[in-house]
Amino acid sequence: MRFAPMSWLALSLLFTLAAFGEDPQRVLFIGNSYTGVNKLPDVFLEVVKDSGRPGPVVKASTPGGRTLKQQLSIPGSLKLIEEGGWDVVVLQGHSQEPAIAERDETVRREFLESAAELCKRVRAKSPKARIFFYETWARHSDYWTAGKKADAIGVDPKEMQSRLRKWYGVVTKENAATLVPCGDAWELNYASTAPMRLHTKDNSHPEFVGTYLNALIFFGKIYDVKAPAPKWTGKLDAAQAALVRGYAAQVLK
Repeated sequence: MRFAPMSWLALSLLFTLAAFGEDPQRVLFIGNSYTGVNKLPDVFLEVVKDSGRPGPVVKASTPGGRTLKQQLSIPGSLKLIEEGGWDVVVLQGHSQEPAIAERDETVRREFLESAAELCKRVRAKSPKARIFFYETWARHSDYWTAGKKADAIGVDPKEMQSRLRKWYGVVTKENAATLVPCGDAWELNYASTAPMRLHTKDNSHPEFVGTYLNALIFFGKIYDVKAPAPKWTGKLDAAQAALVRGYAAQVLK
């Protein structure tokens, strides 16, 4: 029996299904306000859908100011982890936690042990889950010039970012996870000749442009896309979007 050749449309659909067959169906974010402000999980989902991929189920627990250790006693976070069936789980600690860990042995131990315990609990209920650690960013330089006593987190943004990169790198390696280098992209922006303001006035939390940059990096890491270029830009104009895409591509290469 002879079969008619497949149409271009059918072939295209077949290749699309093959390409997206391993795309995550369920994504969980466990973090604090650095994840919750501007609703990073929702911005990430918009970027995913704009790429033409089916949007996964995305859930999050983002109580403000929590460390990884504190997440282990937060009912909302634990309930979502226990729900299981996650393909991707993102873990984010307190914004200062890994920086303080450089000098404070107690904080360092709690950070390392809590990261391991969270990964253990995730894998107990979601054995196939890929775990991603969300490397956050240093305070804006104005934080130090405003007279803050910031020796505990470093003497300037460069030192703070170095510490964040180091200790998120450690927990990533120790737990066979993947690092999402958002803070590195922020550092590239502020090292440029014409940096965008990614921080809000508190010199800590992200403006929407910072959240959008982070969402691109998450999309790139989770979906293995080296240079995300979605048409959807949220509140950004074309020039801002182009700069943000450039920084994302640099840390994803």
